[in-house]
Amino acid sequence: MSDRPILVTGGSGLIGRNLVERLRRDGHEVVSTGSERDLRDASVAHALLREVRPDVVFHLAARVGGIYANSTQKPGFYRDNVLINTHLVDAAVDAEVGYVFAMGTGCAYPKRLEGEILREDDFMDGIPEGTNDAYAYAKRGMLVHLDAHAEHGALEYCYCLPANIYGPHDNFHPDHSHVVAGLIRRFVDSRDASAPEVSIWGDGSAMRDFLYIEDCIDAMLHILEHRFCGTINVATGEQTTIRTLAETIGAASGYPGAITYDTSMPAGQLRREFDASRIRSMGWEPRHALDEGITKTVAWFEANRDQVRER
Repeated sequence: MSDRPILVTGGSGLIGRNLVERLRRDGHEVVSTGSERDLRDASVAHALLREVRPDVVFHLAARVGGIYANSTQKPGFYRDNVLINTHLVDAAVDAEVGYVFAMGTGCAYPKRLEGEILREDDFMDGIPEGTNDAYAYAKRGMLVHLDAHAEHGALEYCYCLPANIYGPHDNFHPDHSHVVAGLIRRFVDSRDASAPEVSIWGDGSAMRDFLYIEDCIDAMLHILEHRFCGTINVATGEQTTIRTLAETIGAASGYPGAITYDTSMPAGQLRREFDASRIRSMGWEPRHALDEGITKTVAWFEANRDQVRER
């Protein structure tokens, strides 16, 4: 790797915080940016890249949220992510960055593939799930942009499609978090308030692949080490129902009440199963089972409850 620094955008988020900590422990010079650099402004993005002059950029900055936020704030999710991604990629090309590791989203896989194995070559072939289509199209656009520059030899890139990531430093906002962090917050709060039940959206049958953050970081650094170029899924290959997830979190948090399901509310895609053969062929394997990762995350949340991120 070059002796130039590594730039991490979105460094205050779940992946960013953990990635920056790992890179610095490994002895790398890292520049991390968060909301103080508004990448929706092209001049800010270009100034940042000119200032840092990185060889590698981990582009993690995004406006993100769960089903509720994605389905009720579509214009903002689309606009903000298109601007962030377009400006960052163009600025990286102008600054002659060697390698861009861009974080995509598995929720942008076509709706028609629901219940089938999600393979990287099928990523763009169909309409995404309606509850998050605005966000999904914005993230897909980044892949088109990166690939267009790569075709002209302007940069090398990895476009990562992760499973549902969770762990320390996640966003634990009660309304705008992803499913694991949101449920941990609700179960712990409900336990402390002696609430008789916790209600879950949907019927609990939707299935996801849940990836603990330490395993995600291992995979990202593995990909960088191999300088892999193209689109790649990062997932455990294990499917877990939301019902099982809720029961696991309830047990880990010591919640004694009932778990109910509100079938009048959307549950998103019913199944999202990634083909992990590409990343597995590079020698990466996840190290954390779901119950271990959930237990560690609940413990971290309780130890840091007064300062957890809620945005």
